[in-house]
Amino acid sequence: MIVTLSLGGFMLSAQDFSKQWEYIEAYNQESNPLELIEVWEYFYQKPINLNDLKEIEQLKTLYLLTDHELKIIIDYCKTNNLLSKYQLQILDIEIESLKRVKDFVSVPQTNTTSTKISSDFFTGIQFIRPLQKGTKNKEYLGSPFKIHYRYRTDLQKGWRLGLNLEKDHGEPFYYKKYDINNLAFYFQFQGKGKLKSLLFGKYDINIGEGLVFGTSYRINNPYFLSYSPIDITKASLSSKEYNYFEGAASEWKIKDLSINLFASHKKLNGTSNIDKTGLYRTETEIKKRRNIKENLVGLILNIEKNKYKISLSNLIYQSNFEDFNTNYIQSFYLSKSYYNIKYSSETVVQNFTYWASIQKLTISASNNSLISVQFRTRKHGFFNQYKSDYSHFSNGYENGILWCFQHNFDKKWQFRATFDHFNANFVKKHTSQGRAIYTQISRNTEKRKMRIQFQYKYLYEAQKKSQFRLFYQEYLNSNTRVNIKGNYTFNLGHLNTSMQTNLYQTSRNKKNKINISYCAFHATNSSTFWQGPYFYGSFNSRFLYGKGTVTTLSYQRKIYKTILGIQMNHMRYADRDEIGSGNEQTNKPYKSEISLYLKWKN
Repeated sequence: MIVTLSLGGFMLSAQDFSKQWEYIEAYNQESNPLELIEVWEYFYQKPINLNDLKEIEQLKTLYLLTDHELKIIIDYCKTNNLLSKYQLQILDIEIESLKRVKDFVSVPQTNTTSTKISSDFFTGIQFIRPLQKGTKNKEYLGSPFKIHYRYRTDLQKGWRLGLNLEKDHGEPFYYKKYDINNLAFYFQFQGKGKLKSLLFGKYDINIGEGLVFGTSYRINNPYFLSYSPIDITKASLSSKEYNYFEGAASEWKIKDLSINLFASHKKLNGTSNIDKTGLYRTETEIKKRRNIKENLVGLILNIEKNKYKISLSNLIYQSNFEDFNTNYIQSFYLSKSYYNIKYSSETVVQNFTYWASIQKLTISASNNSLISVQFRTRKHGFFNQYKSDYSHFSNGYENGILWCFQHNFDKKWQFRATFDHFNANFVKKHTSQGRAIYTQISRNTEKRKMRIQFQYKYLYEAQKKSQFRLFYQEYLNSNTRVNIKGNYTFNLGHLNTSMQTNLYQTSRNKKNKINISYCAFHATNSSTFWQGPYFYGSFNSRFLYGKGTVTTLSYQRKIYKTILGIQMNHMRYADRDEIGSGNEQTNKPYKSEISLYLKWKN
């Protein structure tokens, strides 16, 4: 049993993101909801300024608009000075799309001064039943409670403060001789003069096409690879324990030139390799916690106008996990738009020896068709400490050519296809290579959504793997909707399946919501992904392996400006007496969870 209590929102509306998550659920199956909801919370409190050339690019981080809708809005905002965000209604965009993003955008009024200070507070506590036994050390050092605190507030004169503290199950609050468990903070200033931003604490970095650094949350949809750079640095309170930086960062703006300076000092987890589990519950695990220094210093010069962007980055990176203790990294990024054609490129050199490059050309054949061709290459041994886009779809193969095609037959029907040919250059005798195909056809109306996906991956002289996915959603009436998710994977001659049904019921006054979900899975040699219904403060999603069922019941009620909720999950396996592995193992074939939350406004 897991019990969660959460409080949120002083002087802030108790925002429910059910509508936004409904859109994500229909278009992307394996997204990270906790990270994405954190992004929505950030921009709900600090909306994107539609009149700021750089900020409007951050509309992409919401993942609530199609590529075509993003292009229309961004082009319009770059050529017009908006007086109100409701001017977007004149564009050729569905009103439902604008409703999804309206709470995350704004047009600040220059002739008015706001003295309102907004803050939000969140706290959560979880308890597991049955308790996880573990096989390595039999018991945990800390308590069975998972506790989470988060506080953010706007201070005067452009300053903003954020604090986050999280303790996982079995972990102590404080590691002796180490540090406080997963403590994150940021102290940020945003100005209107030459100094645009000054940040102290935890932050994310995006550079160029993400060839070297790209730590912010991104949905990588393999059915049409369309990631493009968002910004360079952004404050973060995410609970992730890796793939982030900690230190100081600043941005200066002189006409069209942006100057970014940043420095980071933190300690990585691990001994012989980086431990990214995020779980440090035993003496052996704690010895891996934050014992290897990592340093980063960087200078980025960026020129951006309506049709092009040029960025030159110089970085010094130190880590004992690298073959070179000190890495000198230079990155050159260029993007250019010409009518319906967009070209982007990033080339990176490491220690004047290793290099990597990615070239992308995207063409809009019409308002309904889009094609993108991408070429990537890198030398084996090139810096890849952080997850890079060029290796995502080929699972680490350095060289490849990928092209994507998207066509909207009308406002209802859409077809997407991606073809990826890749190979590795680290094999001495035989070059490992293969290809992957991703296709998707979807039909969307106000009452009905359908998506059929097919994946096929083939490694020469190795294995073949194909996957078929089905998503169907229908509104039975204005207050009731149901969806079905099917996942069928053929791997080495075995069929792995899962089928999930969700029922969502909303009362006529929109104050009460009930979600019921049931999933049956049978995965013998390939895991299957399960997502529970959206639930604020606690979202359950995981890869399942074996044979069993997952049942979920959620209830939410809105009272004035307060949202109350309860969720119950029950997972049961039919092919084993115990579930989990390592320190996650329990002595029962089932696990029950109960989550409670309260989000309110003062």
